[in-house]
Amino acid sequence: MMKKISLKLTSAMLLSAVLATACGGSSSSGGGTDTSGGTDTGTDSGTDTGTDTGTDGGTDTGTDGGDTGGQPSDDTSALSHAGKPLPQNAVNPATTALYSDTGRAKAAALPDNLAVVYEVVENHGSDAFDPSSTPNCASMSAEYASCSVTNLHIKDANGVLNDGNWKLYFHSIRRILRVDSEEFSVSLVNGDLNYLEPTAAFSGFDGNVKTIGLVTEFNHLIESDFMPRYWLVRDTGEVTLIGNTDDDTDESAYSVAITGDNAKSYNGEPTPVATASTRFESNSDAQAVADTLTAQDIQARIIPRPANITLGSGTLDIGGGFSFAGTDLSAESAAALQARQAQFMGTSASVPLSASIDPSLAASSYTLDVTTTGISLSGADETALFHAAQSLLALVQPGVGSLPVVSVQDAPRFDFRGMHVDVARNFHSVESMQKLMDQMAAYKLNKLHIHLTDDEGWRLQIPSLPELTDVGANRGFALDSDGNVTETASLMPQLGSGPFSNNQGSGFYTSAQFVSLLRYAAARKIDVIPEFDMPAHARAAVVAMRARAVNLGDADDINVRLDDPADTSRYLTIQHYDDGIMNPCIPGTYNFIEAVIGDVKGMYDQAGVELDIFHMGGDEARNVFTGGGFQDVNAGDKVSYRGDINRSEWDFPWENSPACAALIDSNPGISSREVLQPYFVKEVAQRVADAGIPALYAYQDIYDELDASDLATQRAGVGYWEMLATSTGYNNINGFSNRGYETVVSVPDFLYFDFPQEANPEERGYYWATRFTDTRKVFGFAPENLPQNAETSVNREGRSWSATGDTANQGFLGMQGQLWSETVRTPEQFEYMLFPRVIALAERAWSRAEWELDYVPGQTFSGDTNQVDKNALTSDYAGFAAALAVKELRKLDAAGIRYRIPVPGASTAAGSLSMNSELPGLPLDYSTDGQNFTPYSAGTSANGVVAIRARSADGQRSGRVETLAP
Repeated sequence: MMKKISLKLTSAMLLSAVLATACGGSSSSGGGTDTSGGTDTGTDSGTDTGTDTGTDGGTDTGTDGGDTGGQPSDDTSALSHAGKPLPQNAVNPATTALYSDTGRAKAAALPDNLAVVYEVVENHGSDAFDPSSTPNCASMSAEYASCSVTNLHIKDANGVLNDGNWKLYFHSIRRILRVDSEEFSVSLVNGDLNYLEPTAAFSGFDGNVKTIGLVTEFNHLIESDFMPRYWLVRDTGEVTLIGNTDDDTDESAYSVAITGDNAKSYNGEPTPVATASTRFESNSDAQAVADTLTAQDIQARIIPRPANITLGSGTLDIGGGFSFAGTDLSAESAAALQARQAQFMGTSASVPLSASIDPSLAASSYTLDVTTTGISLSGADETALFHAAQSLLALVQPGVGSLPVVSVQDAPRFDFRGMHVDVARNFHSVESMQKLMDQMAAYKLNKLHIHLTDDEGWRLQIPSLPELTDVGANRGFALDSDGNVTETASLMPQLGSGPFSNNQGSGFYTSAQFVSLLRYAAARKIDVIPEFDMPAHARAAVVAMRARAVNLGDADDINVRLDDPADTSRYLTIQHYDDGIMNPCIPGTYNFIEAVIGDVKGMYDQAGVELDIFHMGGDEARNVFTGGGFQDVNAGDKVSYRGDINRSEWDFPWENSPACAALIDSNPGISSREVLQPYFVKEVAQRVADAGIPALYAYQDIYDELDASDLATQRAGVGYWEMLATSTGYNNINGFSNRGYETVVSVPDFLYFDFPQEANPEERGYYWATRFTDTRKVFGFAPENLPQNAETSVNREGRSWSATGDTANQGFLGMQGQLWSETVRTPEQFEYMLFPRVIALAERAWSRAEWELDYVPGQTFSGDTNQVDKNALTSDYAGFAAALAVKELRKLDAAGIRYRIPVPGASTAAGSLSMNSELPGLPLDYSTDGQNFTPYSAGTSANGVVAIRARSADGQRSGRVETLAP
């Protein structure tokens, strides 16, 4: 099915749409039906034209560099984007070696009259292009001289495109370096949005499939790299969504599977692509230990593991249920516990249970005692008592009507046990966040860091700045009167959202919904940390405030806008935008920040919870072309591993901003452009402090050399996301701890849950820091001795790495998992990527394992050292994994959590089928025809077995089917 709509608007229609939006004409939360606050525009914080926003020397940013001259303007040109033609090699790709008939045949076989198929032809650019001759990846300006070759196959069975009066829009997360076609050209709009159009040489389809060759940056190792939703746009503005590409979950509908050597990031890559045999081998050690565990061992294994647990004799019958009502727990927390409990057991007060606060206990600690006659819980405060109750529920095994007799004394390892969720790239609903918080509470995670804004979306209603959600929360497609993509009413499509707003590319939380989320979190002893990314990753805000400036009558007003209209700096961000970085030198930026802080603080006050931390993001405020992946084409010391560019064509952010030049000239404390970033951090910190918020947090790359004491807030924190397996990643973190920052370990090669869960093209996620992160890898992470991880893991290339700590540190406040959402477009994908890895995160954040060693400066770890007790690590993981499979995943099933079911391992040695799992205890199946499956049991013959799979703990869902090699 193809969807059609006309989206070409006249200038008058565009302005009318913008003004209607400013009046609150079509507010929608995307996260529910509650639209409270949707029409309340509050105080206009963008009209203050003379406030002194400086804190260093009283700099007046209200006028310096801010006079744009002339009359106020309602010009919307800053919201329109003409395509930029990409380099073209005018050849017939079918006559070159960079062409494949596979995707062409697939496109031809599709039942659709119009269809598109994307295919990776060569994932290793150095094989396709001889680096000693040109063209090659470096000469085509590929970052780090890394490129790949893909084919775009277009089917038009009926020749409806033969007139050539159309463009085909599509998303590409890889920068397109060259177009190989004589009949078609490709232009970049912005970010990942491109369009293809016929050239004068176009000869029509006449029922054929046309193929376009594309040379793209880096490679495509996971099929979720292929973004959905291609759409045709006629010269009349009529839009046709290509039906086979309108699929959020099945990339195979519009792409060719990645197979063979193309599943490797480079030829000779040591990391094996996961298969039944590689999984069987890697699972075998933990499976062997799990096979020795008794039923009592598994049921008594509390996750996360308590500091001390003593197993007694006998059991307590809980068949009649127990209740937390009438205890020292608050009514809200007791209700939260009962709601979870009711999913897998009774909640009547049949079993005697006492739960009381005991201030004599050590801070944050609790005790839990189960006897043959009843249950007793004590906590140092109500939060500790809540954790005691969750440990009691951790002892419950669904379907088993008794508890082992135990005595537990426990306290958390870290004060900060966090999970970060990106709702900006793709929106995640109130329901999804509540389900996540239920499980965070169950496993004692206590910080929910919500990444509310980024280039692709603004997800929280700010009543005083309605355009942030009217425009910035929605992605859609529209053209101006010149046929250019316009963002007057919404952001342009990105990340596979396509031309319409009926998917998770659009949506936001109303202020009322956010207040409700805060209260929901508080009942579960979770603090919500709001993040508003700035100055980079801020394009949604920048575009929305451009629209607001138009709405208020002056499109160039730097008291409203977040960018300097006169700034001619040429840059490209990490997500390939040529705009979208806030300008730290104009008053509009600070008016905006003050409005956001004020409105958000008001939501916390309304919810009755403290806003303890304001997170400003702060990552990647740079031009990729000024980084280490590129070199000037005329440099005398060129190397083969960098892309060639004309460096004179690119600038640093704000380098050509008149407002910044004026600020630097007028302020002795700002000596150069390089000082603007720390200046900006200090300005934000001052406003956070002025609002009565105790702490400012940010990512490490914005702080530069600032100490925590340089900032106006009482405390400052850093979310540390530098890769460990580099020459500096495991040491640079110490500098932040030693400079007074509350340091949270969030390293990508172990704690990013948007990465694939195994090295297999059928998994989901990005992979720039590591090829995979599975539950076992998260469990085996040592957060306080980062060099230790070099002994128990490999780097992104699958090779051993070495780490020596070079300095002492003042300790870390905690650790945090991170889920970025570029490829997470549905609730099912959200849960698949999070679970069960979140539970392994909770284990490490709460409990230090015996196999973790103290950090000692000067001590070296690598794949060749043998200082970590790996047998203890394996044994510990086996007990955790067995309890997870037998107990905890049944609870997730009952809660409706669609966790990832790991693909099993298998061996057919000696004619016998042997199967195992990363999570021992999950039900396993095999098939002799690939369609019908039989439960596996030891001793099954391998004869005729062609496929295997695992099922959920309750047996109701099946995981990915693995076809066995013949």
